[in-house]
Amino acid sequence: MAATGTDAPTRAVTLGVLRRQITLVPLVGLIYFSVSGGPYGLENAVGSSGPGMAMVLIVVVPLVFAIPCALMNAELGSAIPLEGGYYYWVKAAMGPFAGFVEGMSSWLTSFLDTALYPVLFVDYLATWFPGVARGQHVLFSAFGGNVSIDLHWALAVAFMVPLIFLNIRGAKLVGETSAVLTGVIIAPFALLTALGVWRLLTTTGVNPLHPAVLAGQSKPSAFAAGLAVVIWNYVGFDSITTAGDEIDRPKRTYPLALAISVPLIMMSYLLPMVAALASGLHRHDPSQWTDGDFALAGQLLGGSWLKVLIIVGAGVANVGLFSSLLLSGSRIPAVLAADRYLPVRLARTHRRYGTPVAAILVSCAFFAVFCAMDFTTLLDADIVLGLGGLLLEFAALVVLRVRFPAMVRPFRIPGGWLGVVLVCLLPVTLSAGVLWGTASSEPAALYMGLGGFALSAALYLPCARWWKRGRPDAEVVVGEVDFGPGVDPAALLERRRSDDRVPTAVA
Repeated sequence: MAATGTDAPTRAVTLGVLRRQITLVPLVGLIYFSVSGGPYGLENAVGSSGPGMAMVLIVVVPLVFAIPCALMNAELGSAIPLEGGYYYWVKAAMGPFAGFVEGMSSWLTSFLDTALYPVLFVDYLATWFPGVARGQHVLFSAFGGNVSIDLHWALAVAFMVPLIFLNIRGAKLVGETSAVLTGVIIAPFALLTALGVWRLLTTTGVNPLHPAVLAGQSKPSAFAAGLAVVIWNYVGFDSITTAGDEIDRPKRTYPLALAISVPLIMMSYLLPMVAALASGLHRHDPSQWTDGDFALAGQLLGGSWLKVLIIVGAGVANVGLFSSLLLSGSRIPAVLAADRYLPVRLARTHRRYGTPVAAILVSCAFFAVFCAMDFTTLLDADIVLGLGGLLLEFAALVVLRVRFPAMVRPFRIPGGWLGVVLVCLLPVTLSAGVLWGTASSEPAALYMGLGGFALSAALYLPCARWWKRGRPDAEVVVGEVDFGPGVDPAALLERRRSDDRVPTAVA
């Protein structure tokens, strides 16, 4: 990806192919952290729905949501493996406006999602060092403390600095680091699982599925209460597609990495949860289950050493989550800038490493702003906004099947149109359920999420007028893309006219 040295009215920015350096194992690590980062956070499903229903959700949601999402991503990610990923899927299917909304809403989502992990990392530090907790050593505070510049914020920003440099060094290093961190996180939960299974086998009267729901809950209400929590833990299979030009042999590697990652994530949720419930923690009042209780379950099963390992793993998870999401999220403003919807300087790349250094730095500047905020109200809005982008991707899957039936798809969802309908119908139905539940339980979050999506759409015309001003989209290298006989991939993806392709000066 490179920017032009001048800003001539008809000159296009060139999107070149970056070095394909993300191989299979690093790609599995990146997908793992883009989606999961371990079972941390699933405790709230038990506290919302009860042990039995939480286990039902952990088993059912991947079958009707995660696997369909992975199949959709495998088809589109292998067919259109371009830098920008889902931005180009939606753009090719439904045009520049839909592509812009997809890309901009994704970038807005990252302000809420990616910025969460530095905050959580410092929150874990505060369990050992109370002086770094939010609200301590305050330099500036506003809106009743909902925005606070304090020591907690300063440490959250400091957390980002080494990971910014890691990302600037390139996707290969980020991927290899993610693969190592995946093993670091899985290890304490493997120990927890072994100890929990041993307790199930050797102790009478242990039933991890009892009670099925919380006191006073019906089964439908219990299912709805925990649905958003579990879905949030399975969102993100599309994230790393934004680095499509950096994946080695993407037509083969990406589908294979998904085939490995999906069961790995499922097992890393299911087995530790069974073990944690077998510990007997909160057995008299399951509604007490909340964030951090995996560590308490580990203490009951193995002692303080296992509790410490799980807490340390939580800190490591935040490192991996932030780093992988920064990698994938920074590619979106870069491709939007290359298409001239944002200042073209955001498409500038590092001279040595080829990474979108300007987009990385600007994204982290926004994250620093959001690190000063209280995330309590914002998290559900993040889910709503993210699901909106996901639904656009499913729409792109259907439209591309209709418009380009002869498109070369190295991986194709099996079962013909019936398979496509099932792959789309199940996640869309669950997403509708989440939106309905959010409307009932936290309408402010629903309105904020929908407002973010509406803002993305409303920004299209101002961005087109202020920055694009009729100039051509970025030139992309389309050697890996074939829409079928008679279709020019460059003309479709660049949305260009025959007279506006002018040689560019590459910075």
